[in-house]
Amino acid sequence: MQDLHGNPLKNSNNIAILNRLRPLQLLVSAVWLISISLILLISPNTGAATPTQQKLMIVYQKSHGFSQQLIEYLQQDLSESGFQVQQTMLKSDQLDLVNLKEQQLLITVGSKTTEKLLNAKLQTPILSILMPRHIANSLRKLYPHRKNWSTLLIDQPIERQLHLIDATIGQHKKTGVLLGPYTRDLKQTLNKLAIKKKHLIATEQIDNADQLSASLKALSHSTNVLLTLPDPAIYNKSTIRGFLLLAYRKRIPIIGFSQAYVKAGAIAAIYSKPDQISKQVVNITRYFFSNGSFKYNKYYPDNFSIALNKNVARSLGIKLTAEKAIIKHIKIAEASK
Repeated sequence: MQDLHGNPLKNSNNIAILNRLRPLQLLVSAVWLISISLILLISPNTGAATPTQQKLMIVYQKSHGFSQQLIEYLQQDLSESGFQVQQTMLKSDQLDLVNLKEQQLLITVGSKTTEKLLNAKLQTPILSILMPRHIANSLRKLYPHRKNWSTLLIDQPIERQLHLIDATIGQHKKTGVLLGPYTRDLKQTLNKLAIKKKHLIATEQIDNADQLSASLKALSHSTNVLLTLPDPAIYNKSTIRGFLLLAYRKRIPIIGFSQAYVKAGAIAAIYSKPDQISKQVVNITRYFFSNGSFKYNKYYPDNFSIALNKNVARSLGIKLTAEKAIIKHIKIAEASK
């Protein structure tokens, strides 16, 4: 017979000692087993996917300028948040369906990329970014039953733009808005905001760019500022120069919807930078993996920047404050709504 350390027992006294130690040994083993069981019970569910197990792919067709910067920020921010991130550029009509189906989330950059994946009838969840509102609406009508698909719009909320007008032109001014084929559905929204914010708004509906000059002239007699909304049927590369020049001659300040419009002659615009969009994508992605679905079907940008053209504003008799002061004004207004 051996003792607890494996040594031979020399006499009966040793046997008696061993017999007394056995209950203590059993007790220690029982306590150890109970401790391990308690630890397993109170530990987090190990079956839930951790960030390092969450696979997603950034899908795009073209990457240059703004979109290229955004993709670079997305790769960095999502990776630093612990997600497994891949990138793929779609070429012609070829789709690597096997690879796409293996992902838990697809982040599509641009409307054409999104439409291509929707048309392929993939069931993989999709978060579309850099998507104009009117195209998102059209795709929703084409794919009404598509689940687990959400969109981060490139358009800024209209209410935020009204706050911009208050911060630059002043309150109690009358705002003119031209509504084309892609924005006329916003008339009711504008009317509700006018009542809510006590903001005077006059709208003029037009069908195409040929009616742009006449409608602008009509609004110029009754408005102090013109708010432009993204509508490619009336605001595009072929109309922008003449439109801004006519507005300047009529001494109507223009609130644009991009930096390019401000450089061309609008006095101000709200837009979101690539790094600001990327941070919001990370937050939406975290929510998705935590809940298994998106909180909303569409998101407007949370974070934003301001572009100003102080030279044009000055020539129109408008003194613009600093960008930081305007942004602060807008954020306070949004927080109090």
